Amino acid sequence: MNNEEQFTNLSTLLGKGRDCSLRLLWLLSVPIFLFLFAIAGYVKLINFHVEIHSVLMIGAIFVIYIFFMKHNAYYASCKLRRNYDEVQNNLIKYINKNLLSITGIQKANAPLDDFLHEEARKMRNENFSSIAAGIFPTLGNLGTCISIAISMPDFSAKTSQVLEEEISKLLGGVGTAFYVSIYGIFLSIWWIFFEKTGMSRFQKDANIIKEATHDYFWQKEEVEQTYFRKSMENFEKLNSVFDTFASGAFVENLNKALAQRMNIFEQII
Repeated sequence: MNNEEQFTNLSTLLGKGRDCSLRLLWLLSVPIFLFLFAIAGYVKLINFHVEIHSVLMIGAIFVIYIFFMKHNAYYASCKLRRNYDEVQNNLIKYINKNLLSITGIQKANAPLDDFLHEEARKMRNENFSSIAAGIFPTLGNLGTCISIAISMPDFSAKTSQVLEEEISKLLGGVGTAFYVSIYGIFLSIWWIFFEKTGMSRFQKDANIIKEATHDYFWQKEEVEQTYFRKSMENFEKLNSVFDTFASGAFVENLNKALAQRMNIFEQII
């Protein structure tokens, strides 16, 4: 196969030229809302007390989330469809590169799963996507510890009134510091949900591609059946040869030939 016309139906099934910005907005929606909610609490726009150190820690985690966001499977699965033309050309090259002719039929003798996995790796960095779910809660706990350390007073007060104020400041700082951990845990849950959703879409598209290109790849069962059929044909040919050797006419002709050669040998002697 040397052209793209054979994949017209596949192109229709997958769709082309999709805009993936909406998926980025979905990934960004609730995390940025919670970050803005924390900022609103700090500037007292709403009745929600948040210290500046907690806002800064939440903002730092949010920036890191933005960096990881493009490697989420939910966004990458859309990129696979958006870049379908490139994927299609690579698939044609992959098939032509691995063509194998059996009984006059040419098909690719290579696993399609390897090709699909390689194309998926081009859409995102799997190393980043695999650690994202664990790194957000870790950053949340780290941010909480930093926030508590920042809000920790030195307890150098000499009067009970000042000491009470420092204790109140500590408790207030500790209370808002835990918002950072909550934010990190939420980002982990949010990431996992969309990651699993994207992986299911990846699998769905992979099944569509496998179904549409089934006739262009040698299947294990086809190769085994072809091998068995050729073996049976060779076995039948071998049986016919043995039948010829074992026939009476063949033995009689062989005896006559031997007798003639013996007579010639005796005449020579």
